[in-house]
Amino acid sequence: MSPCTFALLLLFLLPDTAPNVLTFPKSSHGLRRQKRDWVIPPINCPENDRGPFPKQVAQIRSNKDKETKVFYSIMGQGADSYPVGVFTIERETGWLKVTKPLDREEIDKYILFSHAVSANGQPLEDPMEIIITVTDRNDNAPVFTEAVYHGTVQEGAKPGTPVLQVLATDADDAVYSKNGAVAYSILRQSPDQPQPHMFAINSYTGVISVATAGLAAQVVLEYTLEIQAADLEGQGLQATTTVLIKVQAEGMSETGNGSLTTHVLNTVTGLPASSLSVRLAQLQEPGPQWTELVERWTDHDGRCPPFLASGQAKAGTYKLRFETAAYWQGLGHTSFYPFVEVVFTITDPAQKLHIPLLISPYSYTTYRGS
Repeated sequence: MSPCTFALLLLFLLPDTAPNVLTFPKSSHGLRRQKRDWVIPPINCPENDRGPFPKQVAQIRSNKDKETKVFYSIMGQGADSYPVGVFTIERETGWLKVTKPLDREEIDKYILFSHAVSANGQPLEDPMEIIITVTDRNDNAPVFTEAVYHGTVQEGAKPGTPVLQVLATDADDAVYSKNGAVAYSILRQSPDQPQPHMFAINSYTGVISVATAGLAAQVVLEYTLEIQAADLEGQGLQATTTVLIKVQAEGMSETGNGSLTTHVLNTVTGLPASSLSVRLAQLQEPGPQWTELVERWTDHDGRCPPFLASGQAKAGTYKLRFETAAYWQGLGHTSFYPFVEVVFTITDPAQKLHIPLLISPYSYTTYRGS
């Protein structure tokens, strides 16, 4: 095997900057393998470059060009495999070029292999791996997983009591830049009684909690909050969503006081499933037909206020309908089940009934709890 004598000339954005020359380590002769001391660093290409195109990225050169005519070619993703033609190379000069603007959110890295051959097609060098990294620009605004979030809070709840969590995703990079780093804030509260700023939000996690004492169902039964998510840690592109928070009266404040409760767990994350819509319906005669009784939304702990208060339940057939498709869609997943319906019979209205649900995008499990 002939020695590897490729050299890679990287171009910098500033025209007066001299390009770096990276010389590849030489491979050993015969069958003995030689450990390489370093690898070629990636070439960075910014996304959404305005061109003009084709635009030079780097130059591939073989020292064998001093001895014979060398012809260059490239293979790999973006060259001869999908998406074909994003990168090309000048056959005689070795100039590697990009032909169109790149989108990091579509493909964040390309791996190419350059080849150098003689006029008769004989390889002159070992193939050289070239990694082209697409660097991020802040071109995506945050997107909330729900257009409207629903939550409940007990009247008289103490400051610091969590209510629910909102979530916004950003397609931009949040690892090596702040472009995808989202921060949350409350823009406004309606009504502003008994005073403004009854709620606070954790700017990093999106968890909304009680900020001030004084929540009373007799004063305000439901609050509307306008929540903002902004990237660049709160200084960049923005999105808003609405949060509706119902204040539960004292008689319905605790899940243990009801005769029918549920709890939903996301088995993918091992965490409670919050902001999931759950409807209770009862089978009526004649028909038969279902009559919807109430709709609830799970809180940050995956629980709802009781569907039936103590003494409200009657013997009969009921069903809980869990809107799982909307929940998974909000998390960026597709779901095999558009919803989950659990049909059950209440024979003893005086007995408390708890129905947990364990969900993943492609399965669910339920059982009678206690």
